[in-house]
Amino acid sequence: MTETLLDPGAIDARRVLVVAPHPDDEALGCGGLLWHLARLGRAVHVAFVTDGGASHPNSPTWPRPRLAAAREAEAAEALARLGLGQAGRSFLRLRDADMPVEGTPDHDAALQAATAVVRAFRPDLLLLPWRRDPHRDHRDSWRLFTQAAERAGLRPGTLEYAIWLDEIGAPGDHPAPGEMERVDIAIGPALEAKRFAVTAHRTQTGGVIPDDPTAFRLTEATIERLAGPVETFWRPLP
Repeated sequence: MTETLLDPGAIDARRVLVVAPHPDDEALGCGGLLWHLARLGRAVHVAFVTDGGASHPNSPTWPRPRLAAAREAEAAEALARLGLGQAGRSFLRLRDADMPVEGTPDHDAALQAATAVVRAFRPDLLLLPWRRDPHRDHRDSWRLFTQAAERAGLRPGTLEYAIWLDEIGAPGDHPAPGEMERVDIAIGPALEAKRFAVTAHRTQTGGVIPDDPTAFRLTEATIERLAGPVETFWRPLP
């Protein structure tokens, strides 16, 4: 496996499409790079794949529609905190933790929607979730937008960010020898803005929803692991 350390300014793409399986993955996975891209004047569009509505399934006061609406608002606030308040964004609103299976009409519709995003924006760089990240929504989102780019007839560069790989990944989830180049990007002055953007996702980080003891919550350890001075990406080797 090769390894490269880059300054954010070395990313020469002019049009960057970010694929976030859930609202908060954009900030956790690549928020620092996005802050720099905003200041470099690059065009950025964020595609939020799922509605994020599965994190508190047993809350009587936060049914799924309310939670999904809140998570979209949190995503907008996070982008603003990264200097991307005017950046384009698409909400595909697929079901969190229940994305459609390939070969079904719902998957065909999702692929059509994803392809429309790619065709309209025409990125020269895709920031994708890691293809074997342990969460199925991350894997499915990688596959969905990889297929969308192929269907759109585009071959943008790709960088893949991992959210859960280092925390709960199995050995086979990690990059294989000769498969990927590790690209580390030192985010420097973007770190404070990245951490601020992560806190915009209040339903996932705080006590906003206190009535579901089974709920998912980002731990301090996970945030510390992902919101450090270096963001790591994987780039496929030829």
